[in-house]
Amino acid sequence: MNLRSARSCRQLVPVVCILAIVMCVTIVYAGSVPPAFKYQEIKRLHKKMLRGSGSGDLDVLIDKAAAFVTEHSDYKRAAQIHYILGGALSRADRTEEAVQTYERLTKDYPDGSFPGEVWLKLGLAYDKLGRHDEANGVYQRLIDHPKHGSSSFANTAKRTLAMDRTSRKGEMPSNRFQMGNPDELVGKPAIEFHVKDVNGGDLSLEKHRGKVVLLDFWAVWCGPCRAETPHLKRAYEEFKNREFEIIGSSLDHNESELLAYIEEQEMTWPQFLNETGENDIAQKYNVMAIPQAFLIDHEGVIRKANLRGHALEPAIAELLKERDAKLGAAINPVK
Repeated sequence: MNLRSARSCRQLVPVVCILAIVMCVTIVYAGSVPPAFKYQEIKRLHKKMLRGSGSGDLDVLIDKAAAFVTEHSDYKRAAQIHYILGGALSRADRTEEAVQTYERLTKDYPDGSFPGEVWLKLGLAYDKLGRHDEANGVYQRLIDHPKHGSSSFANTAKRTLAMDRTSRKGEMPSNRFQMGNPDELVGKPAIEFHVKDVNGGDLSLEKHRGKVVLLDFWAVWCGPCRAETPHLKRAYEEFKNREFEIIGSSLDHNESELLAYIEEQEMTWPQFLNETGENDIAQKYNVMAIPQAFLIDHEGVIRKANLRGHALEPAIAELLKERDAKLGAAINPVK
């Protein structure tokens, strides 16, 4: 070897060593990604799924969630990943796998933060597969539960059990509600309520007396409700400075998903989570289907029900015109 070749070899040694170290660090890091990082990635994909992302993202979510529950079963939020996986499998029409996931969740995590919802979804998955006897057992378990038996999930289970089993195809709650008769409340005083909004503030109809109010019952999980969002936003922007207010009553079960959707859509009007039990506002208004909206005049009387779509703005404008005329006549009476 001549002197030039030897010198070149000596110069290459540090470079090779550095490359080897970089490769080793990369391999070690790739094989030891903290569970918390994986958890956040799955949560991000889950939000994309709720916003209607493509099937490719859904497949990635399923793969990552399935790997997570296998590799990190002892992680503190593994139950939540099981729940996300079950929902993703259901959305992908992989119902058998969804059943297995929900079964494992109810068995391994009986004290999870969402057992009522999981039991309901497990029952729906059984119904979708035609396994109605197993669905009945799950629904009854939910109904009889000392803590969750009065929840909206249990109420849905009761309505499902009352249906003919041949018509039970495993539809989600947004499709399974049966229409009530909201027109029965038209012409009657709106039912008062006092609740906390999603920001912790006091909220009531009394607080907005003198305004025209649209009381909107909806949920993020309800597709037709999301389709109403552009109409609501347009109406609010047009009339919010003319003594008009929207109050949203959300039938969602996951407050974080509700808040994320509100922020994403820039829905700036007051919102509250509908409760179950004695303070179930939806039940007091006989809401059996969503979306459902009641238009209330400035005197607190329900004037229209089941108001939606392009009919929204003309109805609001009419009541505001009526309000202005009445208040104007009261201030300047005809002599």
